[in-house]
This record gives sequence, structure tokens and C-alpha cells, in this order.
Amino acid sequence: MADAFTIVRGNGKRKIAVFEDPNCGYCKRFEKDLQNVDNVTVYLYLYPILSPDSAEKSRNIWCAKDRVKEWEDHMLREKVTPAASCDTAAIQRNLALGKKHKITGTPTIIFQDGTRVPGAISAQEVEKRLATVVSAK
Repeated sequence: MADAFTIVRGNGKRKIAVFEDPNCGYCKRFEKDLQNVDNVTVYLYLYPILSPDSAEKSRNIWCAKDRVKEWEDHMLREKVTPAASCDTAAIQRNLALGKKHKITGTPTIIFQDGTRVPGAISAQEVEKRLATVVSAK
């Protein structure tokens, strides 16, 4: 999880991992819906696979002083992330991890019990799946 950045809402006791591309329209819709999910920790893996400038946008977000703010500004408010540079080996590792686990689209959501959902789902569906994971423990 060192190669993800963390978004915590509420107490953050429920956890999901999400692979997303900054150019993904479905990811933007998912991010808007995810604003309605509370008490969750999101491990966000930048996964630039959709277009050549996805890597540049991912780098600018990863290298920003406040990754969460830049991510949310980009995905929810259509703001352009300022150019930034730093070590982006984490993004390369995310691409390798995604390839290893055959993640071919974004968003891909992974719940604590290991279930994986390819594509955007509603806040209600996220809540339903999180409740199932918690009750299964």
C-alpha cells in the first residue's frame, strides 16, 4: 500500500483499494459517488493506462504536496494539476501490479475480502458491498 495514497473519510474503519486513471470518465463519476460513502479508507493507486497524457497527469498528482487535494481537484472539480516532478517509481510499480492481477480497466475496486469490481458502481452498491465484507468477518 506504499504505492497508493490514502483518502480517509469519517473513522476510516472500512477499507477499499481502487485503481484509477486521471483521464477516466467512469472514475470521475465513481469519485463523485464515493463522496457519499462515509467511514471508509480509500487506497488509491494511480493507474495511467488510457492515454499518453495519463502518465503526465498521474505524475503531477503523485508529486503534488497534497495528493488527495490535487486528485479531488482534478477528478471532482476539473482543475488542471500543476506540473510537478519527483520519483514516480510507485506509478511504475502500480502498472506492474495491475498487469500481474489482470486489471485492464479503470476504475477497478477491490474490497477487503478480495472481491473485485471492474467499473464504476454507485455509492449504494459500495455501501452494500462494504456491509457484506464487515458482516462476513
